[in-house]
Amino acid sequence: MDINALLIESLQLLGLGMGAVFIILVLLIGLISIVARIVPAEVTAPTGVVASGVDPQHLAAISAAIHQHRKKGN
Repeated sequence: MDINALLIESLQLLGLGMGAVFIILVLLIGLISIVARIVPAEVTAPTGVVASGVDPQHLAAISAAIHQHRKKGN
């Protein structure tokens, strides 16, 4: 094979590969757009309720411990 035939074949493979990636990415973007329209955007917890299910007293103790740790580090 001469260099011209190899160059043409490599350009064909380059185009095929880049085209396949482009098509897959376009399909992926389309699929994500469709799913985003179907699935609700955000589910919020009722006000006054801790969403993680952690007891508020435990949460206060954890927050105090983190505050103490950060204060001690400075």
